Amino acid sequence: MNRHFTILTFCFLLAVCCSCKIIKPVYYNLPDEKDAKRFPYRTVLQGPYSSIFNFKKTNDTPDVVKHIRIENKSLNATGVTLNQFVKLHKTISFAVIRNDSLLFEYYAGNYSATKNVTSFSIAKAYITMLVGIAIKEGYIKTVNDPITDYITEWKDKPGYNLITIKDLLRHTSGLKFTESVFNPESDQLQFYYGTTLRKNILASAIREPPGLHFDYQSENPSLLALILERTTGKTVSNYLQQKIWNQIGTEAPALWSTDRNDSAAIEKAFCCLNARTLDFAKFARLLLNKGNWNGKQIIPQQWIEESINRNTEQGGKISYGYNMGIGPVAYNSFYPIGLYGQLLYIYPAKNIIIVRFGNADINYNPNYWKEMMLQLIDQL
Repeated sequence: MNRHFTILTFCFLLAVCCSCKIIKPVYYNLPDEKDAKRFPYRTVLQGPYSSIFNFKKTNDTPDVVKHIRIENKSLNATGVTLNQFVKLHKTISFAVIRNDSLLFEYYAGNYSATKNVTSFSIAKAYITMLVGIAIKEGYIKTVNDPITDYITEWKDKPGYNLITIKDLLRHTSGLKFTESVFNPESDQLQFYYGTTLRKNILASAIREPPGLHFDYQSENPSLLALILERTTGKTVSNYLQQKIWNQIGTEAPALWSTDRNDSAAIEKAFCCLNARTLDFAKFARLLLNKGNWNGKQIIPQQWIEESINRNTEQGGKISYGYNMGIGPVAYNSFYPIGLYGQLLYIYPAKNIIIVRFGNADINYNPNYWKEMMLQLIDQL
């Protein structure tokens, strides 16, 4: 009888944990590449096969990078080759592109050019570009609109009307968001693993007035996704498909993870766009060319320039624009960036794109990867 009681008690506790959405964060622990297969998703279809764009490859391109040496973490490092470097940090894929020529390409283990990688926060840059397109098309008036024009549930709540679209883009909204990876009930883990994302997005409270401090959080792009969905009448995946993905010669569909698998699903706009490495590189090429794809202006040039503008006013961060990192002034580089060193590093002065994707690494340091990119572009 005691044994049966123990089993029943365990089953009851398990059910309680499931109802509290604790099991997933505890079971899966840190986010990783495998999550793309664990979550439901919406498909972002590529354009007609005949419109595929390929970066140029020539027999002598490896010679361009064979002289490169990159100093690793050690202060006594004498430098490693690019081939050695990409293998030192759980790199999944790595590509160096200059003037549309693929100078270097690497895939680890079972990964290949035809296998998807996950973007993590690189996805936020896609949300930014869709907002720019939505403004151009008149769905959203301006970045200075109060979000209560679109999030009507907050219209009569004090303080929410002071938050603008720009505040969401710059992470200066002042909204409260908890990010502890050790607390299964934290906002970040519930956004990532939970199945009630719409409800969670609208449950956010105000921590402080907007425009005071930079506070990087998943709530901001999630609200932008909700606004895009409501104004365009399309899912974020569908809007991306029509306005960008099938316009830039992508080779394959992308998959955008959602919180659930029914009509109430919404994309995890703060992360989780999954696609081939070189299809991500094509998005970087679009940004490099200020929104122009082979003569067609897909994203307004002014919007991209605004997105990478250094502005510390009203809580802004000098090294971060609209969901994109901004490099040193001397380089004028910029980069969508994600967890574990996912990077689309864009260096316009030399027409260089560096794409790097990696797997879970608790030693991940964003500043380290930015420094490595500077070492690399200095030698190209």
